[in-house]
Amino acid sequence: MFLIYFCQEREREELRKRDELLDGYLKQIEIQEEFIQKQKEMIEFLEDHISKITDIISGA
Repeated sequence: MFLIYFCQEREREELRKRDELLDGYLKQIEIQEEFIQKQKEMIEFLEDHISKITDIISGA
């Protein structure tokens, strides 16, 4: 009976560790998604400014 209890406790501990690991992966993915969004915003900002500079140079 003790062996069954021990195995069940071990399985619970393994599941808890797995869940913590998955939570960490999810948090990392969320951070990466935010970073990618900020990069996209920066690219749009730079493209807009490059376009404005090109227009100024072309008009000169």
